[in-house]
Amino acid sequence: SFSGLKTAVLRARDELAADQGGITIQDRADIASGFQNAVADVLLEKTRRALAEYLKVAPSDPALAVAGGVAANATIRSRLESLCADEGVRFSAPPLRLCTDNAAMIAWAGVELTAIGDVGMDPLIARPRWPLDTRAPALLGHGNKGAKA
Repeated sequence: SFSGLKTAVLRARDELAADQGGITIQDRADIASGFQNAVADVLLEKTRRALAEYLKVAPSDPALAVAGGVAANATIRSRLESLCADEGVRFSAPPLRLCTDNAAMIAWAGVELTAIGDVGMDPLIARPRWPLDTRAPALLGHGNKGAKA
């Protein structure tokens, strides 16, 4: 989650607006670019660390696959591709036209289920961190709330 970064961006925007009496289109572009670069920096560093662990046990042809909205972001995709090239890891991502936001796909699945009358009434619980295998041993970076990369 990038909630702390998002909060910092909102504060910076509000301070800029207060100081200048508003924000310009260029200010918005600069803020968005800074946010994107900060997110890319975090993802790149986490991926670099994960690859280092993976390469210790990797087969002879290590690879990194990226999909979804992350793979659609040109900045992130390019930086991950460069990282893989530097580390000798094969980079794999679908064509951009197939890289969609996973949240949109999940929402569409809900639309399809609703259309056929499947409106389950089970309580919905938001889980920002949900390990796929809760019986697996703790992973590198395991925290109080569960496994994380």
